[in-house]
Amino acid sequence: MLKTPEWHFTGARDLFESAREASHDAECVRLQLAELEAGAESVGGGGFDPRVRSTPDPHRMESRAVARADREAALRDRMRADRALVDLACRVLYGTDDETGLSVLVPEWWCDVLWWRYLDEAKWGSVARAVGYSEQRCRQVAEAALDVVDSWGIVATMQGRPLNTPETWERDRLRAQNASRS
Repeated sequence: MLKTPEWHFTGARDLFESAREASHDAECVRLQLAELEAGAESVGGGGFDPRVRSTPDPHRMESRAVARADREAALRDRMRADRALVDLACRVLYGTDDETGLSVLVPEWWCDVLWWRYLDEAKWGSVARAVGYSEQRCRQVAEAALDVVDSWGIVATMQGRPLNTPETWERDRLRAQNASRS
């Protein structure tokens, strides 16, 4: 059974928009953690600070260290949640093996379009260059791919099991096949 935080998405677009925000936030958090670590390395380095005229208050230093540790822990928790959401979106796209994920239902480059657009936060021009198709075609494919996820359901797409009937699955497969030819 899939163990994830309590996420509730209204559909594929909501999932991938949320994953885009999480991807962006994870990068911001990574930079904040790097700044905290750089600041920690410079604290107590034995350098001379001409503004300090007396012995530092050990209680104040301890409270600053505790506050810093709390902030770092909160940032790491936030990064874990962001990464979990991005990982969920990747599992929906590519599955966990050769029989799961959207890439089983549609041409894999369709999944790549969604990955570049949402998880890498690329603009349509960059997406088009990355996959070798026009911007317009990439937009069409993104919409079609999101529609396939919505018709199957997010969890069912990820697990490779349709929520709908075999007839619905066959219709979606044929739709994807026809769209990839045009």
